[in-house]
Amino acid sequence: QVSPKYRHKVQVVGDLMVDLDSQEIPYNAQSSLIGLMVGSKDNKLQIGVPFCLAIAEVLHRLQPETEFIIPLAPTVTLDMIAHYANPQDNPLIEKVNGISARLVQNDSPYLETKSGLKIKLLTSFPAYDFLRQCSLVVTTVGANTAELAALGIPMWVLLPTQQIYAMRVVEGLPGILTRLPTVGKGFATLINNWVFKHRKLYAWPNIWALEEIVPERAGLITPEEIALEISDSLKNPQQLEQIRAKLEQVRGSRGAAIKLANLIQQQIKLGYTKATR
Repeated sequence: QVSPKYRHKVQVVGDLMVDLDSQEIPYNAQSSLIGLMVGSKDNKLQIGVPFCLAIAEVLHRLQPETEFIIPLAPTVTLDMIAHYANPQDNPLIEKVNGISARLVQNDSPYLETKSGLKIKLLTSFPAYDFLRQCSLVVTTVGANTAELAALGIPMWVLLPTQQIYAMRVVEGLPGILTRLPTVGKGFATLINNWVFKHRKLYAWPNIWALEEIVPERAGLITPEEIALEISDSLKNPQQLEQIRAKLEQVRGSRGAAIKLANLIQQQIKLGYTKATR
């Protein structure tokens, strides 16, 4: 799409995020560890925290060997997670069929549900070493779907719409409109309804592939039905392996970082040559 007269100045090096995957920790489709990426902004955390907690609760009941981690984004603190897991602070817990939990802070902080399920909170960022040990990750839409695809990790991408105004699914000017005081909720509902009606794919790997290679679930979904789906997949590691293989195909090959470094080195040498003439 670059103008022809400028194309000689442009070179495509590939996707830098693919180079995140060092393959030092091999993917294990039979792992009992599940990642929960609950969001990085208030509007997503408000839904993502209780919804993912409920998924973990049901899934653990179905398969007691499962364990769970929540890697925190750099913008998210332990207090924020505790806030959105507390029914006194988060009125959406009940509306999205979520559950509450209490924060336990020690050397390894975790959330504990009323049933006693403990979900480890990871404060180090990025948590790639832990994510690579997960059989799959439950996440919402956003750049994290591209990151997980670059790591080759199967994911379930969720967009619960019980409170459609609370889930801002767009950025740019429309995203700004949804954050306006007073009228923001109205804009969010209108824009989100339009997006859900006209856009079929939400996760980046699916957009790249032009097909649903990782499961996307949007609408009036419940934690119970998502947990049942995931449970079936955990019993069928071959299905997860197929998702991972498709992610590797769509993400492309490694080497973008080296190509970019070489280009920079060439420009430095060129600049030095010109300066010494």
